[in-house]
Amino acid sequence: MAAAKKTAASKQFPAKSGDVEVEVGKRSADGSEGTRHVKEFVVLTANWPGTGEEQAHAANRAATAGEAIQRGLHPRGDVSFDGAEDHGDGVSTVLTYSVETVPASVDTSPQDTTTPRDVIEDAGGDTSKAGD
Repeated sequence: MAAAKKTAASKQFPAKSGDVEVEVGKRSADGSEGTRHVKEFVVLTANWPGTGEEQAHAANRAATAGEAIQRGLHPRGDVSFDGAEDHGDGVSTVLTYSVETVPASVDTSPQDTTTPRDVIEDAGGDTSKAGD
């Protein structure tokens, strides 16, 4: 019985058996790069802000940190904007962000987690003008 529980736990939480990158990959819907959680936002190119772009990036960075937490990953440090590329539909742009993470299942310093509030406060505390 104990062996069955250990096998089930290692499947659900691969980081507990040393496979940290595997767990990050399984928990990141848009992909991962090692222990970096990757988040992609698809926006209409015509609507991507010409003004308020920094606030839009700050909002997306906060959402990236929030999604990582919801998926059982604890973000560490700054969320980076990794670039933009044309979407295959011809009218949209894919914005890619990433953040270094630690799976919650093995995090020995959860107090070091970067929260969405941390990201917004670092951006001046207001993302309400995003896209204005």
